[in-house]
Amino acid sequence: MGAVRLAVLAALLASPAFSEVLKTAVWCQDPQQAIAVSLGGEVAAVRSVQTAEDHLILLLVMDTVKFPDRVDAARDALVAKLTSLGPKYFVSVMSAQDGLRVILDPVRGRAKLLEKLRSLDVRGVPGLMDVVEQVSEIADQTLASADVRVAVLFITDGEIEDYRGDYTIPVVNPSDSSDLSRRFRGQLILERIRSIVDRLEGAQAPLFFLHLARQYDQLNEVYQNGMSEFSQTTGGRAVFVRGVQEVPAVVEQLLDEIAAHSVVTIDASCEGIQKLEIRSPEGSVRHRETVRCP
Repeated sequence: MGAVRLAVLAALLASPAFSEVLKTAVWCQDPQQAIAVSLGGEVAAVRSVQTAEDHLILLLVMDTVKFPDRVDAARDALVAKLTSLGPKYFVSVMSAQDGLRVILDPVRGRAKLLEKLRSLDVRGVPGLMDVVEQVSEIADQTLASADVRVAVLFITDGEIEDYRGDYTIPVVNPSDSSDLSRRFRGQLILERIRSIVDRLEGAQAPLFFLHLARQYDQLNEVYQNGMSEFSQTTGGRAVFVRGVQEVPAVVEQLLDEIAAHSVVTIDASCEGIQKLEIRSPEGSVRHRETVRCP
């Protein structure tokens, strides 16, 4: 069933809905004020603005394989916060292990959401880097097909060494501290990250990441910096926690940020990667700095 639902969503990729417009996430004090937008230095017309008062679909992607206590804390905090946000927030659940699978279609019922999250096993191998682009495409086409805000939240606790594919380059001579192979251990990870970032330049829905187990070794620093790049490229945010006690507050913080964003639909009569500027008379506006026009 999950594969069928994904196929239906992927069919939206043929939609021409974004041929003349660009949708982007924006955080500002009063998005209903006269927002001024420019693309590549040229004034762009604003077609519409959806605010925090409008419906939102959250695509929740679970990539949890190692820390059941942290996953439990994140799950409970998610359901509690979404319950407080109210029924205009719909949630879909996907799993990133062994290919992207749809676990739950978008629902507003929190009991069903809790049931599905509790049913997920915390084991296996990470799959986040293997599904980021696919999830982003699904989010963008959902955004294109309906007047609704869309955001993605990845929850993960994996390490780069745990991936099924080998992203590491072994040190040739472990006893030689000057061995040049030490410098390039993260090269394969960097190449994969750059490839994903290039494709995410055209993404329109923001991607958020919550890593439940901050790591400090060289390879995982590269991996986690990659998540930060994915989020920055799409206008979202990445957060890394060090212990289970931090999880509830960080989940609430991320969901508050996701809930607060507006979606600005802009006439996009440009091509390629362009500088995006959005200004409001109400003060500072947070948004992506560059976008790839349709």
